[in-house]
Amino acid sequence: MINDRPTRLIVNLDALLRNYEKLNNLSDKKVGLAIVKANSYGLGSKVISKLLYENGVRHFAVATFEEALELKEVIKESLILVLGVTNPKNVKYAVENNISLTCPSKEWLEEAIKELDSITGKLKVHVKIETGMNRIGTFEEKEILEIDELLDYPKVEFEGVFSHYSNADGENNDYDDYQTANFNRLVALFKHKPRYVHIENSAGTVKYNDRDDNYNLSRIGISLYGCYPSKNIEKLNKLELEPVASLVSKVTHVKRIPKGTKVGYGISYETSEDEYIATVPIGYADGLLRRAQGFKLNVAGEECEIVGRVCMDQLMVRCSEKIKVGDDVLVFGEYNNQKISVDEFADYQKTISYEIFCCINQRVPRKYYLNNTEL
Repeated sequence: MINDRPTRLIVNLDALLRNYEKLNNLSDKKVGLAIVKANSYGLGSKVISKLLYENGVRHFAVATFEEALELKEVIKESLILVLGVTNPKNVKYAVENNISLTCPSKEWLEEAIKELDSITGKLKVHVKIETGMNRIGTFEEKEILEIDELLDYPKVEFEGVFSHYSNADGENNDYDDYQTANFNRLVALFKHKPRYVHIENSAGTVKYNDRDDNYNLSRIGISLYGCYPSKNIEKLNKLELEPVASLVSKVTHVKRIPKGTKVGYGISYETSEDEYIATVPIGYADGLLRRAQGFKLNVAGEECEIVGRVCMDQLMVRCSEKIKVGDDVLVFGEYNNQKISVDEFADYQKTISYEIFCCINQRVPRKYYLNNTEL
């Protein structure tokens, strides 16, 4: 397949493996559950999951049932947990494919049991406890006790119980403590004992790795891909994560234009003197959104500001006369001994690294490197 456009997302698989090892080794009591939802935050879940599986990882989580089914092609005997709500009508396929589902309520489990009556095998469930995020799950003691009774059904396996921190990346731990207390109190209501108990996301994994508790899974998400959930977590200095993704391109056009020349849609930029303008083939259809206007990209080692509005497929930067067609462009990550933190790129746009990764459109080719060799 011809790929004439030089824009690409480079994924460093060696860095990813090292990040997982560092995070997994934070606690000798908890196993790292690799979060590969949303196509591994846009980086390519099949490639990443296959690599992790081949390197001994046996615990994975996704957001949707469709994502889980896709990963069964590369993940065989392991835990694959769907964190979102799955239609109970699909429990047959979950059982057939050994996929674990989230139980968000008593009503959901009742509907799932109706479907199980006509099939062979057991459905593995992780009951979601609501402790303060208020997304999905139950917080009512009566409902939890009713769910516990339903777990007597022989075709249901109570594989796990979990919740989710909503403020673990913050500096104040009070809300974490509140959620933890809620979780422990509600988990204690079950007479059935699950195999897995988990509440920690990436931030919680780093903050609470040495805590004395009964949790045995930690969900490793954005940190797996080399980003700290917040500057507060980074400041804890418990581990050094390595950037995994680098968004790069090349200059396709350079011209010198006179003072007073308008640039781009909406004529939002005007040259204050004779200037050199370089064009880079990446735009908002690739996931580099218009709000990035004004950010400085690295072009052949030179900081070059995005001028004019980002177009759908291209953008323009102000550069020096040294910049030539074919010069390398780094948007974020590490490339040719240059570095721009994805967090710096995200901060400029008043967002987070998660969104930056997930926005990168699939028309941007993903190039995977392992042992310094492209796969």
